[in-house]
Amino acid sequence: MPGYIARADIDIDASPVKVWETLTTHASDVNFGATVESDWRPGSAVVWRGDWEGKSFVDTGEVLEAVAPHRLVLTHESGASADALQHRLTYELSGRGAGTHVELWQDGNATQGAAGESERNWVQHLEAVKERAER
Repeated sequence: MPGYIARADIDIDASPVKVWETLTTHASDVNFGATVESDWRPGSAVVWRGDWEGKSFVDTGEVLEAVAPHRLVLTHESGASADALQHRLTYELSGRGAGTHVELWQDGNATQGAAGESERNWVQHLEAVKERAER
């Protein structure tokens, strides 16, 4: 995928299995208020539905890889416009003591500024994953 890469990472005091469960089974709890629908199998659709800045949205994607509890790769396309960029989201989970280190990459950002904005959003997302997984 073309474009700039946004990166975020976090350490979570929960097992990789618990973090994986948070990213998949509890995805709607950690995605900016969006409802997330998928069965998380490779080739399956992912649909995010919600409101952002007062406007309803439906984003779509596909599960490219799902190697529980270590690696999740999705495509993500925001909006239905012809010029919408498709992103690939890659989550890498690795055990770190009794916890988990999560790294997230998003490619396909049109500019370095867009990548920076995405990084800020993904940091918030991973903080929500941490909060949910550590319950």
